[in-house]
Amino acid sequence: MAYTGKTDWKYDEVVTEADMNRIEKGVVDAHTTMDGIRADHTKPLIIEVRTSDPVNPEIGRIWLRSDL
Repeated sequence: MAYTGKTDWKYDEVVTEADMNRIEKGVVDAHTTMDGIRADHTKPLIIEVRTSDPVNPEIGRIWLRSDL
């Protein structure tokens, strides 16, 4: 299941145990995903210079905007 962050925090809101567990799980999931991507050496690294963002960016592709 994809991580869903909480974006409506209030200034005086209490951070609960469930909040911390959700946050920690999101961090672990992100690290696990990144470790898997870096370990797969079959995916080429592609760097592009573009004037627009790609519609469907793919893992392993990096683009630099030359028009900004």
